[in-house]
Amino acid sequence: MKQYIKKLPKEVLQPFKFVRDLVPDYYRYGKVFRNVYNELEACEKLANFQHEEYQLKQLQNLLKYSYENVNYYKKIFDERNLKPDDIKSFKDLTKLPYLTKDIIRENIDDLISKNCSEKDLLYLTTGGSSGTPLGFYEDKKVAKSREWAFTTHLWKRIGYDVRKCSRFVILRGHNVKKGISEYNGRNLILSSYHLSDENIGQYIALIEKFNPDFIQAYPSSIDILAKYLIENGKTIHANKLKGIICASEKLYDIQRINIIEAFKVRVFSFYGHTEHCCIAGECEKNNYYHIQSEYGVVELINDNNEQVKEENEKGEIVATNLNNYVMPFIRYKTGDIAINSLSNCSCGRNYRLIKGLEGRELEQIVTHSGAKVSLTALIFAQHFYAFSKIQTMQLEQMEKGKIIVKIVEQQILDQKDISEIVNKLKIATNDGLDVDIQIVRNIERTKRGKHNFLLQHLNLKNY
Repeated sequence: MKQYIKKLPKEVLQPFKFVRDLVPDYYRYGKVFRNVYNELEACEKLANFQHEEYQLKQLQNLLKYSYENVNYYKKIFDERNLKPDDIKSFKDLTKLPYLTKDIIRENIDDLISKNCSEKDLLYLTTGGSSGTPLGFYEDKKVAKSREWAFTTHLWKRIGYDVRKCSRFVILRGHNVKKGISEYNGRNLILSSYHLSDENIGQYIALIEKFNPDFIQAYPSSIDILAKYLIENGKTIHANKLKGIICASEKLYDIQRINIIEAFKVRVFSFYGHTEHCCIAGECEKNNYYHIQSEYGVVELINDNNEQVKEENEKGEIVATNLNNYVMPFIRYKTGDIAINSLSNCSCGRNYRLIKGLEGRELEQIVTHSGAKVSLTALIFAQHFYAFSKIQTMQLEQMEKGKIIVKIVEQQILDQKDISEIVNKLKIATNDGLDVDIQIVRNIERTKRGKHNFLLQHLNLKNY
């Protein structure tokens, strides 16, 4: 059906798109979307043991299919004298090795199910924030509808209703053909590449005129608008606005504070990645993240290669996608670090909780002694008076014990401000860093419009 619609003449296609955008998601995205969404509605009310039973059954189905239909996993099981039936619990999953980006690149053909025809394959790539992009496959027929069902179900926590038509301002990695904005159905797309002192007022005016229900944004982009509003004592006049939805970058506490102060609405952050092995969203009751057990099996692995067990213990997210039978990802090392929680949430959902995300392993700097310090500990857990004068900043490390701090000023930084930044970075690392402050006009974003707080050129595995 979709291929025929795309071939329609422009004068027919435009009215069709207009009518399509008046259809709520629940009906617009078809039977797959509705089935997944309805299942999520039922599952979030399950008891903890029911979640585990459901998830273990899904996992065992995936392992059996992978053994019978995916050459790579047949080899992995046989080399270990294992059969899928030997995985009787989540603990048994550790009998299988990790799946890494390098393994995927080296075995991509053997990781694709023999049951899939080429016409059913949807090719996706990651952004390459870890250094090299990764390509993989999903099922073209169901992947997008299924993913959207999971995403919008998370958004329900701040008032998103799939049976209504909500208006969005989207300030993410979209390319705008002309100027800084364009309309896409019921969405206003704003460029995240052109935020500057000269045109930031235009962004605010466009948002107010559009009067959205929600704003979807990279934290770094919406934070620039928030700081502009705060600095100039302005408020945004968009009376329908229910919330700001942040994803794709770590949302730091200082950004959350700025956004709430400027926009006077709830900020909702959710975690996911292009590989679609894990998805988690904040709760309406607090800022902890619920991990969706229907989406994937998640392990947190510490530096000793052991399962994380303690409150506040940090671990890498290792995830198994329960839905991608085209190219199964089993025990995939994401490179993302999460903070464990043993708490039960007052909302009544019995999903596993994480307190937050520490970003990626690459978001660490190396001191003179070889110690690794996270961006959170170095920057975001501290209070800098000078931050009120900074529009955006970026750290870059090319040598052990040395960092460059690039700053785009909101106001001119004096010597006292610069000394504060340098001294606090030195104190946070026990005088383990040489700091070079560079004032720049702008900081280049990635091809997807994201802002990298740290450009790390060192191989952290050597430290």
